[in-house]
Parts: sequence; structure tokens; C-alpha cells
Amino acid sequence: MNRTILTITLMMTVLSSAGSGALAQEAAAPAPDDALRLGTVAHDTLFVDRAQLVAVALERNEMLMAAGSMADAADAEATGALSGYLPRVSANSYFLRSDDALNSFGYRLQNRGIAASDFAPDNLNNPGETNHWVTSFQLQQPIFNGGMGINGKQAADAAARAANFDHARARETVVLQSIEVFEGLTLALSLESVIASAIVQAEAHESLARSLMEAEMATEADVLQATVFLSRLRQQEITVNNQVAMSGEMVRLLTAVETPFVIAPSPVTVAQTSPVVATTDNRSDILARGEEARAAAEMANVAVGAMLPHINFSIQRDYYSHDTLFGNDAKSWGLGVYGTWDLFKGMENIANVRKTKAEKRAAEYRFQFESRKARHEAAQARRNAEASRSRVTVAEGAVDAARASLRIVSNQYREGLASMIDLLDVQTSATRAEGDLVQALHDQRVDLARLIHAAGSGTAPGGNQ
Repeated sequence: MNRTILTITLMMTVLSSAGSGALAQEAAAPAPDDALRLGTVAHDTLFVDRAQLVAVALERNEMLMAAGSMADAADAEATGALSGYLPRVSANSYFLRSDDALNSFGYRLQNRGIAASDFAPDNLNNPGETNHWVTSFQLQQPIFNGGMGINGKQAADAAARAANFDHARARETVVLQSIEVFEGLTLALSLESVIASAIVQAEAHESLARSLMEAEMATEADVLQATVFLSRLRQQEITVNNQVAMSGEMVRLLTAVETPFVIAPSPVTVAQTSPVVATTDNRSDILARGEEARAAAEMANVAVGAMLPHINFSIQRDYYSHDTLFGNDAKSWGLGVYGTWDLFKGMENIANVRKTKAEKRAAEYRFQFESRKARHEAAQARRNAEASRSRVTVAEGAVDAARASLRIVSNQYREGLASMIDLLDVQTSATRAEGDLVQALHDQRVDLARLIHAAGSGTAPGGNQ
């Protein structure tokens, strides 16, 4: 029984790290009927339905919502990457005032206000203060940028797909965590029932020993041994009761549903279907790593494009006035095509190319390793599922044998043909067999869920494709 209890404790410790992403929203008081979304209430007990628990966790898990927001951010960045193709339009307005001779003459010239008297030396040298309002509209259109536009867009699209795949994997993980929490609650309550039944039997053994001692058919040592055994079971009962309470808290933590009801699981059965094919073709996290490798490859191309000549087109319309904002005393236009080429930037471009190519290799290595790791996890999950299914059959047989043995030895003790030590040893074996069976049933359901998680659900991600 100690091994079984330790299993629950370890499972709860592992789940606590996942559950930290589903902290209850303390600022907002839960609606009275929130608990009913998890199942049904009867006699102050909330019987949680596994499917409903999964649905509520998918809706309310904050870390899952954070992953969705990151996917939205990546989609938005992919949309912004269209800037490498599309024109940029800007509008500017500014005011200038100066008594500088050259600027004053230029201001009057832009306003088409030059007169013959302005060329007099005294007027040129001492123009006085001059106001100048300028309103400008400009359109800039990339023509050729060394492939940076198209490669940058493809990199952003790949990164967006990776974020959406990661979001899909996060959903699959929340489903698995929900099942683990539900099955942990089921296991804790089943163990509680096993211990309670063992205590009833141990109390009967103690009572029988006292009766036999009074009839001088047993010794006081038999009574003391039965009392010690009963005390040990009651200590285990305290531990298991605590695990039941912890399991209920895990349900509250995962779903962010606060309820005063005692939490218990609704009955659930495992359908005996054909084994899950443990392939990783649809593992969302592996697809995400593949998209990250594609994004890194495109970013390497962007770095190369930064070393090539760039050609851009520009058209501009300006309006001038001496006294009025957005005035139209004079206007002009400009049209240009210009090219730039950074021939040498102090090794910056070369270093950036080397860096992005190294990042590309790193992303490819990660993808290869994660793919192999996923195949290993899927194979291991399949073996675990097959083993747990076989363990259930063996455990059921062990329970039948242990119960039969307990009946036989109990009768032998009454007849003086067996000692109290023999009886308690058989009782211990029977209790352990009962615990092993509920553990095996728990493992069967959890291992099946882990096998499905390891294989991937094949859910198509949303967002940018």
C-alpha cells in the first residue's frame, strides 16, 4: 500500500507544475452554477464528469489562453511582414521660422514669392524673420530588396504556423492533464475504499482475538498484534484521506472553479478498442519544430539579401505657406528611383549571415532530435499501455486468490490451526492486492490517454497557414 500511496503523491507533485497555469481567478467570484459545469451535485457532493472536466479546463486554463494569445501575436507579425511588398504612405506637417539668409530666401522661393527686390544685396543679407509651413505627402514602394521581403514574409508565416501548432499541442496537453487529475481523484477515492474495507476486517480480527483470548484459546500477544496492525491501517487511512482532499484541490486548480462541495469522480469505463497506432506524424509540437526550422532557413536568406543592392521608388507632394497650417500658397512634387548598396559594414552583414546560418542548423538539429524523441515516447507509451492492460487481468486474478486465501486462513485461525501472524500476513497480502488492482485500473486509463497524447491528435491549427 505504501507504494500505491507514493504513486499518488508523485503524480500530484508532477501535476502541480501543470496546474500552475490554471490558477483560479480570485478577483472574480465564481457564479453559483459554475460547479454544475463539471458534473452533478447530490448530497453535498459534486460528482465530476471526465468529459466535462476536460471541456472546462480547455476553456479556463490561463496558460492555454496565453498560448493562444502568442499564436495571435505571431499571426499579426506575419501580417506585418507584408510591408516588404506594400507601399508606405506618410503625411507630415511642420513649421519653421528663421532669420538665416539662405533659409529665408529658400522659404520665399518654395512659396513662389521671389521678387526682383529680393536680389538686392541688403535684402539678401538681412532678410528678417521668415515663417514657413510645409505639408508633405510621400509614397515609397520597394522594387527590389535582395529577396528580404519575400524571405521575411515566408519566415514570419512559418513562425506563425509554429506558434499555432504549439497552441494545438498545449490543448492536447491540457486534455492529458485533465484526465490525469480525474484519474488521480478516482485512484485516491478507490484507495480510501480499500483502506476502509481493510480496517473493518482488521477490527473483526482484533475482536475475534479478544474473544478467543477470553476463551483461553489465544494469547494476549494475538490481541496486541491485531491492535498494532489496525493502528497501521488507520495511519494509512489518514494519508489516503489527505490524498483525496489534494485530488479535489487539483480539480479546483485546473479548472479555476471554486466550490464548497466535496468533489468525487463520476464512474468511467475504458472502452476495449483496438490499440492506438502510436505514430508521431500528427504531433503538433514536432510540426512546430519543423516550421521553426523553415523560419530559420528563411531568416538566413534574409541576411544574405541584406548584402545585395536595394532599389526603391518614391513620389512626394509638398504644400507651402508662410502663415497657414495646411496652407496651399505654393506646391511642388518629386519623383525618384534610388538604389542603395552597403558594400562594407564593418563585418556586420557577414557576421549576421554566419549567425543566421548557424541558427538554421541549430533549428534543424532540434527538429531531428525532437522527432526521434517523439517516436521513442510514442513507442514507450504504447508499451506502457499494453503492459497496464495486462496488469489489470493479473491483478484481478490476484484479488480473487487473496480473498479466497483470507477466508481460509480466517477459518483456520478460529479453529486454532493458524496464528495471528499468519492471519495478518494474509490480510496484508489481500489489502495489497486490492490496492494493486485499483492502481492497475488507474494506470490503464492514464496510459491510454498518454498514448493518445504521445501520438498526437492531428488537430489542424488555426491562424496563419
